[in-house]
Amino acid sequence: MRRFFDYLAFWRKWDDDERNTAKVLLGLAVAVFSLFLLISSISYLFHWQQDMSLLGDPSMMNRSVDVGNAGGKLGYKTGHLLVSDLFGLGSFALFVILFAVSVRLIARKWSHSLLRTLLIALSGAVVVSLLLAYAGILAGIPDFFGGGLGGDFGGQVILWSTNLFGQIITGLLVLFLLACWLFLCSRKFNEKMASLRREQETNDDIDLTRHGEESVNEVNGGVEQSETVGEEEPSPNQDAIPEPDDPQNDAGQQEEQAPATEDQQQLEIVTDDTLEKAYEELPPINNRMDPPEGLPKFKGPSIELLMDHAAGRRQVSTEELQRNNNKIRATLKNYRIEVTEVKAQVGPTVTLYRVSLAPGVRIAEVKKLQEDIAMSMNAKGVRVVALSDSVGIEVANDYASTVPIKSLLNSEAFRSSKYELPVAIGYTITQQVKVFDLSDAPHLLVAGATKQGKSVGLNVIIASLLYAKHPSELKFVFIDPKMVEFSAYNKLLKHYLAVMPNAGSEEDEQAKAIVKNAKDAEITLKSLCIEMDERYALLSKAGVNKITIYNEKYKARKLKPKNGHRFLPYLVVVVDEYADLTMTMGASPEVRAASKSITNSIIRLAQKGRAAGLHVILATQRPSVDVISGVIKGNFPLRIAFRVASRIDSMTILDSPGAEKLIGRGDMLLSAGIDNERIQCGYIDGKEIDAITDFIGEQQGYAKSYNTPYYLPEVKDEKEEGGARGELGDLDERFEEAAKLVVTTQKGSTSDLQRRLGMGYAKAGRVMDQLEQAGIVGPQEGSKPRTVLVQSLDDLETLIENLKNA
Repeated sequence: MRRFFDYLAFWRKWDDDERNTAKVLLGLAVAVFSLFLLISSISYLFHWQQDMSLLGDPSMMNRSVDVGNAGGKLGYKTGHLLVSDLFGLGSFALFVILFAVSVRLIARKWSHSLLRTLLIALSGAVVVSLLLAYAGILAGIPDFFGGGLGGDFGGQVILWSTNLFGQIITGLLVLFLLACWLFLCSRKFNEKMASLRREQETNDDIDLTRHGEESVNEVNGGVEQSETVGEEEPSPNQDAIPEPDDPQNDAGQQEEQAPATEDQQQLEIVTDDTLEKAYEELPPINNRMDPPEGLPKFKGPSIELLMDHAAGRRQVSTEELQRNNNKIRATLKNYRIEVTEVKAQVGPTVTLYRVSLAPGVRIAEVKKLQEDIAMSMNAKGVRVVALSDSVGIEVANDYASTVPIKSLLNSEAFRSSKYELPVAIGYTITQQVKVFDLSDAPHLLVAGATKQGKSVGLNVIIASLLYAKHPSELKFVFIDPKMVEFSAYNKLLKHYLAVMPNAGSEEDEQAKAIVKNAKDAEITLKSLCIEMDERYALLSKAGVNKITIYNEKYKARKLKPKNGHRFLPYLVVVVDEYADLTMTMGASPEVRAASKSITNSIIRLAQKGRAAGLHVILATQRPSVDVISGVIKGNFPLRIAFRVASRIDSMTILDSPGAEKLIGRGDMLLSAGIDNERIQCGYIDGKEIDAITDFIGEQQGYAKSYNTPYYLPEVKDEKEEGGARGELGDLDERFEEAAKLVVTTQKGSTSDLQRRLGMGYAKAGRVMDQLEQAGIVGPQEGSKPRTVLVQSLDDLETLIENLKNA
């Protein structure tokens, strides 16, 4: 069977031009067939009685017999099948799917799911058939068009139901089916039905608020009268009330009550169609290397590989916006806070209500009412933020919308970006596609609770970079302790991955393309540190201070390969579940040493990697202070927080609260060190990731020598390097004494060894190097003391015993 399908897949051998031409021709054929069916069906409505007598005539196909149908004899039979035998006038719903297929093939403009379109069209044909058949029977024309208004199918079902339930119940059942169909396929129907219920709730809230205000005014009025005996001050609205003898007194009373209602309903709604624009193919990725090396024939993934996720789109109704506006105004008015204007900026998940306050009202007065506003609105995800010209109240929409990555990449913000490493992360609450430059970040920390969108966010970042950069310009290193998050990306081995050169075979190399355990992660991160140092040596040799200038000089042939120079691609290190790599509770000294080594390597890369083109993305679902330490936070200025469980977790990630107020499902806060920006993260599912990686992985390179992985420097065995680890006889005679001092004081300093143990400078330096080789202290970090990797004397004794017995 598989071989049979391989024969059918001959089109895979075509190039893109041949495939596109074939799709257009097939689309034209579908369009012609659709037009034939449409003409035949419409013509049947006018000539069915004239041609009915010919249906059973054996000589119908004789050339001398003429039919009235514009589609000819075949057209008449086709029209009779669709209109009379099947769904009656409901058959015209079937043409929608044929139209959609032809448009998708010819113009690629049909943005909806073809499967959803097919289901809606078929179910619509059935529902309309039943509705028209029932109406035809009531009107006394059950045989119109030969099979009735609803065709034989609808007629037979209605007759069966009428015989079983009676005519009235049958009619109710048909109406119920119609409502169910509208519920599944019409967003406006759902909004209208929901608004009918909310309208009464809104009116009840307004009446309750008015009643409370009248009570407060009565109490205040009594107090004022008691304090101002013999003197009555006019109320602010007294000037607008006509005198009793005014003939327009009744009209004046109506005007007196109108301002409160108008004030509550006044709302300016700002919407945006950035995510609704027609999709256009992205410009091709340029191979910027010169001379032409590194897959010059490579084609970037097409935007058509991505889905529009139309089923996840939700429209925010005007009734919902008006209801929230009324509740915000009523709540603030209860606390004597006057509002002059409210403007709603509609987002996919959260709507921002920009509230302009009356002069003299402090923003802090509104901020401290955040919990009261949330309770009065009975809504989740409510946050109060200070804006440049107003107070912003963020309220979650009743129905959250999906933001497909296809729309983000299709936006002008991503298409026209001049960033080195552009990432389209999501859609802001102020209706903008958020694009940031990872090379300028330069490192990113991503944290959040389980199932709040962290993994999807990482995949959106990776996909953005794959759509933006040529394989010669970008390499990834994936470290995945969970072993499943990044497995799809091992197909990019020969294009976008950087790996260690220690695999025994091509299969072994493919299996190790994604780092899956702490030991391999330790070696890989050490190799990246070596790569970083080598790059700095090249930058120094070239007399430049950043990778972009170095590559420009290389492309201009001012740096020669014979002198060791080479094109330096960006290296993006993605570490998922960082906490799993650093867990040391109850672990052996070796595991603790590996954990310290991983942390030290990540810190080194974060401190120095930017100029050399190395960028780290660190992700964790455990935002605790022992995982996200102050050193980590200090070197990761760009941070993304998804929903977390508590305010403490939010403070750990962002140094500010707010992440605990998010609503999940990709709702996130992006912090660049100053303010937090609320964003709905883009969405990409596993099928889209597989489509991208398959498209890239199936491509061949220019030459075999360039169609290989990017190899990182080899990390030499520390035993071979220093000869100290495991061989006590090669160590200095004061090694053990120095080790105990370092562990006791938890300070790895050469000057301490000189001062406390009376060692000379050279001897102290040699002993410190041996302590590093033995895994007791970390590598040198400038003028800072070395990190002590062993935490107790018991652990030290175990380590020294292992060295003696090795």
